[in-house]
Amino acid sequence: MAEERVHVVEHRMAGLVPVVNSFIVEGQDLALIDTGLNDGSAGTIIKKLESLDHKFSEVDLCIITHAHRDHIGGLKALKATRQPFLIAAHDAEADEVEKATGLEVDLRLVDGQTVGGFTVVYLPGHTLGSVALLYGGTLIAGDALNGGGAELKGPNPMFSKDRDTAEASVRSLADLDFDRVLVGHGSGVQTGGKEALLRLIERMGEP
Repeated sequence: MAEERVHVVEHRMAGLVPVVNSFIVEGQDLALIDTGLNDGSAGTIIKKLESLDHKFSEVDLCIITHAHRDHIGGLKALKATRQPFLIAAHDAEADEVEKATGLEVDLRLVDGQTVGGFTVVYLPGHTLGSVALLYGGTLIAGDALNGGGAELKGPNPMFSKDRDTAEASVRSLADLDFDRVLVGHGSGVQTGGKEALLRLIERMGEP
């Protein structure tokens, strides 16, 4: 199943506390979603790939869910390996990715686009160009959602550009079909993710 081919890469502060996740997807392409905190995160990603019997040179595509530093921090070091993978980000976020990393975004994504077996879901609010990625029964939500044990949480209002828009984006996910939810921060929900989303929307109350 598609879910079994999506692997979490935990990036830890001082090697101890999990801070942010990126994801390796063995699918139509060998894809990387987000790149962690810093140059050290690049090494963590490469080691995870090796544990899955892949070489980093096999990576075809890196999709950035949004341009916050803890999600793009390893990108420059990965590109410094001179491997020819493509960088993708939403069109509204691409310029910011380029400014922060000095690297060109090869694919400027739009809502509903399919790339590398992923369907792009535009979820503005946390940032202007935040996206989630739907892959089979798995939703890779970036920071549009956060993990909270068996439950889901909304985006952190302290770090969100527009809280009302971010909450509207969360509500829009109710129109999608998925079972597993993976998030940028926390453990996500391995099964029953759609139900967890609907419970979150209920807790949010009326818009």
